[in-house]
Amino acid sequence: MLRLTQDELTIEVRLHQELDEEALDAVVVPATDTQRRDLGRAAVGQAWMAWSPLDTTPKVIKFMPPQTASWDEWQKLLLSYRLALRVADRHEVASLALPLPQQAGLPPLQDRQAGGLALALLAMCRKRHHLRRLQLVASGNQEAVLYANWLLEVESGGAPSLEQSFQGLLS
Repeated sequence: MLRLTQDELTIEVRLHQELDEEALDAVVVPATDTQRRDLGRAAVGQAWMAWSPLDTTPKVIKFMPPQTASWDEWQKLLLSYRLALRVADRHEVASLALPLPQQAGLPPLQDRQAGGLALALLAMCRKRHHLRRLQLVASGNQEAVLYANWLLEVESGGAPSLEQSFQGLLS
């Protein structure tokens, strides 16, 4: 749907059925309800590499975003994405599929939150050493178009007020 290439990193916004799983080193999936119950609220915002046999690809990274998209949970949402990308980098993942919030089971984000997440994802990807291809997985066309538009807006430098608004959250 959208392919944005910057330096050595390609970011794509895709629907789940369009994923190129054979080219993926790892996929990020949300924690299950059982894992949420077992780990408790302290694990909200965290991410970890799931165990899998050595020859299994793609590898699985679990993350636990908050279950609501409220402004109160906003920092934990960003943290869960930041940590998922950090886990991928730590395990030298070059190609990763990362679900956007609705694909991860969250209700739709407000437009400004979606823009902030797009900005944060671009900023986080610039800090990764191994990541070369990021497939952002959307739940449907509406979510795909929303994030594709925000990524283009942020990348083109057309969202300076957004950058100023979220600067503290990106560091």
